[in-house]
Amino acid sequence: MRASRRAIHARTPAAAVPRAIAALAVVTAAVCGTAGPVTAREPAQTPAPTVQSLFNTAGPHAVATTVRVDPCRESVWGTLQQLAVHALGNRDELTCTRAFPNGLDSPVGVNVYHPADIAELPGAPLIVMTPGYHANPGMYDAMARQWVSHGFVVVIPYEFFNSLIHVPALGLAAAVAAHRDPNSPLHNRIDLGRTVFAGHSGGGQAALQAGALFPGIAGLVDPGLRVAGVLAIQPGPLALGASVGVPTLFLTGSDDFVVPDVAWVRWWQYNLTWHAPAWIANALGVSHFSPVDGLARYRSAGVAVAWLRYLALGDEGAKRYFVGPEWLLPADDTFVSVERNALANALR
Repeated sequence: MRASRRAIHARTPAAAVPRAIAALAVVTAAVCGTAGPVTAREPAQTPAPTVQSLFNTAGPHAVATTVRVDPCRESVWGTLQQLAVHALGNRDELTCTRAFPNGLDSPVGVNVYHPADIAELPGAPLIVMTPGYHANPGMYDAMARQWVSHGFVVVIPYEFFNSLIHVPALGLAAAVAAHRDPNSPLHNRIDLGRTVFAGHSGGGQAALQAGALFPGIAGLVDPGLRVAGVLAIQPGPLALGASVGVPTLFLTGSDDFVVPDVAWVRWWQYNLTWHAPAWIANALGVSHFSPVDGLARYRSAGVAVAWLRYLALGDEGAKRYFVGPEWLLPADDTFVSVERNALANALR
């Protein structure tokens, strides 16, 4: 088609072009009953890209794990969980492991996910992801797989209540053990110097607790351990921002009545994070249970990936959403509101 247009243009004398346009205008006016000059229609504006559209994607790495998930509704407890979250707005099917009470496996454990090509990587950053209170670890399977596809090792520790620091500590211990184990595919493949604590709900407060404790004792756990930051997804109240000393992103939701954006997550968590850069982003239409819905329905999935890529991978495109005078989150219509503290505002 392009070649044909160039050929027609080449055969048409330059002086004939204005006459042809004028004739077309006369014909158009006669047919449509209009007068006056004909103006071209302005092209429709393309919606501006959002952090969700850019980062809520799979990365280049295949995922390796021994974790098996099935529909939660295969157990009585899981059926009740499924009914509850669907009554509160979720639409996709919940997935669960067989950890008790969703099955007869141990209620305490650590699920491990890693890039299938980890042997070819110089070292993969670690994410310790703590589930929500009484949430099954399999409910975060899709989220873990997305993060791993971007080059992270993800461990999900659990013990049903999932609300205090011993749970992420369990996950960290399992990751360090795998890193040191010559028989593990993760032997010397985890970059402990880029460790992020993440968590949802009760697990979010546990992640904040870990972000307060482990930076100060990292060398006692492993000489290579350094805590890069925290991702606190709609966290519970049992954590104090003033105790956290690493960069932290607080995610809230406009439809969350369990952890309202106007409650403790601001009062004594984000607002009191004085010793480290902190951000808070309130996503439109996100409920407390959106993080265990499908990733396409969880409107903060993209900003979570962007945060992790900025924090642990040094992604310059992701960094633009959080850093600098022209940071992009305030103009992103994914969110009702976004804020950052003075230390975050000073970053360049």
